[in-house]
Amino acid sequence: MVWVSLGAVGGILAYRKLEELANESMNKGLVLTLMDAGTSARVFAVGVGEQVSKIRQSAQPKQHDSITP
Repeated sequence: MVWVSLGAVGGILAYRKLEELANESMNKGLVLTLMDAGTSARVFAVGVGEQVSKIRQSAQPKQHDSITP
């Protein structure tokens, strides 16, 4: 019974804290925050893609233009 009570109290406190954070985000402009996060993720993904391309190019064997008889 003690553990159930502690769990219930913890759940209520967590809910209130999340609700408070959500209200603060709405006041600050949740849409702008999400847009910034999306832009950051996109820039990161492009950077990682460029690095992977460079690694792939450097890992491929060089092809020579010599003609073999």
